[in-house]
This record gives sequence, C-alpha cells and structure tokens, in this order.
Amino acid sequence: VSLALSAIHPDLFEAGRSVLEFCCNPDSHKGRTHEWACRWNSVYTALTVICNRRSPAHRDSHGRPNYLDALVSLGTASQPRILFKELGSSFSYKPGTVLFFSGRGWTHEVGDWGGGERICYASYMRPEILDAHRSSVTSWGICV
Repeated sequence: VSLALSAIHPDLFEAGRSVLEFCCNPDSHKGRTHEWACRWNSVYTALTVICNRRSPAHRDSHGRPNYLDALVSLGTASQPRILFKELGSSFSYKPGTVLFFSGRGWTHEVGDWGGGERICYASYMRPEILDAHRSSVTSWGICV
C-alpha cells in the first residue's frame, strides 16, 4: 500500500515516511515511539481493521480532502460492493481489491456482502500527526 501511495501521491507518501523515520529514532519523543514505530510497516499514521461489519454511509471525520485513504479488501466475501453516494455508483470490492480515495471527500458505504468473511484494512493519515511534525500536505497527488 505504501509503495502504491508513493506513485499516486508522492507528497503524502513522503510526509508519512518522514514522520515514521523520525519516530523510529531512539531519541525521538523521549524514546516513547521508537520501539513501536520500528515495527510499523506503513507510511500511513493510522489503521482500522473491519471484520464482518457493514459500513454505513459516512465521510471520514479525520483526514483532509486531498489525503488518500487506502482500503484493502480481504477474506472470502462473495459480493461486496462499495457505494459512493455523490457518484450514485457502486463498485466491486472483492477480496484482493485495493482502493485509494478521499474518505473525507466522498460519502461511502459497504452493505451486505453476500456471505463469507469480509475483512477490510483501512489505512489513513491523521493530519494532526503530520502537522505536529511539520509534514502537512497541500497537493492533490499526481496529475494524469
């Protein structure tokens, strides 16, 4: 996920990488972050794991419109779909799918998934962490 982010939003990737690198330093934060930061394998500052739960329509309360969240769909779910209200469209969200989008900018939901196990790893940036490290991002990623 971090590698993909480096290609589609290099500034956001670099901001997260910079914070992680700082937190991995044994002298940072009076030594309170070193042990766990060195085990963290993502440039994203937060991770939520969703197992066998619907996600009602929502916009993420944290993040910024120009920050890209990453959703990784895993499990054995047979027919999961993610709906984007503003687009009036839903998209296949089968296991193995990785989505990048602005969770703050788009109302999204996942309803019934047709049986099987549904697991989602949602990775996102907490702006207050980037801001505290003077790594906030104003760009929108690459322009294609």
